[in-house]
Amino acid sequence: MAPGLETKSIVSYLPERTYFNSWMKVSDCLDYFQDFYADFDRTRAEAMLADLGVPTDRKLKTLSKGTKEKVQLVMVMARNAKLYLLDEPIAGVDPAAREYILNTIVSNYRETATVIVSTHLIADIESIIDSYVFIKDGNIIECRDIDELKSAGVESLDAYFREVFKYV
Repeated sequence: MAPGLETKSIVSYLPERTYFNSWMKVSDCLDYFQDFYADFDRTRAEAMLADLGVPTDRKLKTLSKGTKEKVQLVMVMARNAKLYLLDEPIAGVDPAAREYILNTIVSNYRETATVIVSTHLIADIESIIDSYVFIKDGNIIECRDIDELKSAGVESLDAYFREVFKYV
């Protein structure tokens, strides 16, 4: 099936780059998602923003890169989607922000949903994932449960990733 309205109604996607216009206020982002997605939970989004201390009357261009990424993540995670696709959600942010972002992901997706995180920062996400997929040149080269990997004697997915993708 080609992506379309039905796909957009069940998939919540976080791209690697910010897609909101810099002139927008955080409240504009809330309005946009509320108008565009029937499954957007504005109350939940506002609570997450308040938890972060992000004022909704601020323009995005006045926020730090990390805060802009948090705003975008909040919008995506406040949807009641069936599938969350998160492309490099922790790249380019400081370690404290990474921890908050990962906590936001883990504590805000629907239990019946699937979360796919695309990242090269394996060590940072290793503790929260159930399974992994390694992709090289657009092809899946390995897909396993973390428990299966550990049963095979591999102690760290990060170390295993480095071994699989080491340059010769």
